[in-house]
Amino acid sequence: MSTGEVKARYYTLASVSTMLAWGLEYYDIIVFSILSQILEGVFKLSLVTVWFAFAITYFARPLGALIFGYLGDKFGRRTTTAIDAALMGAASLAIGLLPTYAQIGVAAPIALYVIRLIQGIGLGGEAGGGATWALEQVNPRWKPILNGVMYSGLSWAVFLAGAISILVEGSIGYTAFAANGWRILFYIGAVLALVAFLIRVFGIESPEWLRARESGSLKPIPIASRRVWGVNMLILILINLGLTIYYYGGLGYWPYVLPRIIAPSLGVSAKAASTYAYTLTVYGGIGAVIGEVLSGLIVLKTGVRGSFIYPAILLALTAPPAVYLAFTLSPSAYYASLLTGILFGLAAAPQTMYFTSLFPVESRWSAISLGWNINAAIGPFSSLALALLVKATVGLPYSYLTGSLMMMIGALLVVAGSLIKPSNLYAKPGEYYIRK
Repeated sequence: MSTGEVKARYYTLASVSTMLAWGLEYYDIIVFSILSQILEGVFKLSLVTVWFAFAITYFARPLGALIFGYLGDKFGRRTTTAIDAALMGAASLAIGLLPTYAQIGVAAPIALYVIRLIQGIGLGGEAGGGATWALEQVNPRWKPILNGVMYSGLSWAVFLAGAISILVEGSIGYTAFAANGWRILFYIGAVLALVAFLIRVFGIESPEWLRARESGSLKPIPIASRRVWGVNMLILILINLGLTIYYYGGLGYWPYVLPRIIAPSLGVSAKAASTYAYTLTVYGGIGAVIGEVLSGLIVLKTGVRGSFIYPAILLALTAPPAVYLAFTLSPSAYYASLLTGILFGLAAAPQTMYFTSLFPVESRWSAISLGWNINAAIGPFSSLALALLVKATVGLPYSYLTGSLMMMIGALLVVAGSLIKPSNLYAKPGEYYIRK
């Protein structure tokens, strides 16, 4: 096998490992949303406290970004990404094995909070770090394509979580699923992280980081430096926050809103609405995978900045009809979810590739992870805001407009971020998809 073939195999595996580790992030989101009502009973939590257990991972993520960003920029990418994959996988396994309130009392919910906190620190390192390691290895010619494959892990996870929930609950029945079957979903998440961990342990260090270290240019930049907090960070925040708000204000909250708020207003059972919501996530996940895999072709044609604009505008325009169909529990919403999933995938995937070109190698992981995870701590509040808005307007003729408000705001933030010209670019020579 030639040296070129060996390198190609390594950077392909690096993309796959990040696809799996990033997939665990969205897999966790959907699984926790699906299981929220079950977890309330298992750990004797109220609605507020079970969602605090969900949110605590997001509050911890900026801390994880600071810790792993520093380690990854100073000591290297490969080992640091392996550690954060192990941390996420161990946390997912621990939740699956956690005793219930009936078994150990109040220690059960406390342990759940602690594990979720640890998981959030790991997620904070992975968001930005995994992409940095993988994309620093990729030949510029293949970067747009492999970036799309890598990013598709987020949406494979949405599809996987919805499909597995339907299959497991359907095969063992809801009673058994609520008793112990829910644990299977967390075990599967641990397996995803294990595979990512093994690929990283036996992978290679980032050649770009190694060159910077050998040349003596690898001097850490203070996180408060202008080279981190400048126009380029504003671009990252607008694009990534917009996509985060869009997701949590749309597909991410269906499993909660439809059974609890919409179904009673239509006289539909919560179980039927839950199955409907799971199916929406499956269609949306499939659509996003299609969009993400195809995104590289769009980037090659339009350049990375242009690849955000048109899908984001279409996301804003399609949000109200898509929400209207979902709020009426129409089967046509499945196809609307598929379409918006494709558009979301097209708009979302190029961000990782773009962001790695906005920051120098010596601060790349720290800058991307911190900006990304600050957004991750803010974005989920769009779900809470929308749940309150929908609850206040349910049954009114314009409720679908309030239900689509966050999706439209998010899409327009993406457009705004993509229109700002970067102050500087740190792309490798020959990366022709970067167009000023």
